[in-house]
Amino acid sequence: MPLHHALAWLAVAALPLLAGVAAAIGAAYRKIPAIGVLLSALAVMGLVFAIIVPVVYRCSASWDVALATPRLLTPEERRTLRRMTPLCPAFYRFQRDGRDQCLVSDGDGGAFVGCG
Repeated sequence: MPLHHALAWLAVAALPLLAGVAAAIGAAYRKIPAIGVLLSALAVMGLVFAIIVPVVYRCSASWDVALATPRLLTPEERRTLRRMTPLCPAFYRFQRDGRDQCLVSDGDGGAFVGCG
């Protein structure tokens, strides 16, 4: 498992816990009853988990593509590389022999060239 995958999945475990603790401290500071503190912490943990998992999955795939790029593309092709999304792109377009090609995450820690 590459290091960026380990750090990403560590974030999946740590960020909801940290957000839950922060929510509990904030709720306790406002003198909310104990059940309110618990419910607010659980709600925040669930929300952060639901947001962070897709982001981590997408950014891990983006790193996979970035690490595979030097091995799959020539320097000339890398100069024409354009990202297709602003945040953690796992899909790129580039020029090969005058035609548009795609560089896409294969979902297994690498990338492949081809559209479709």
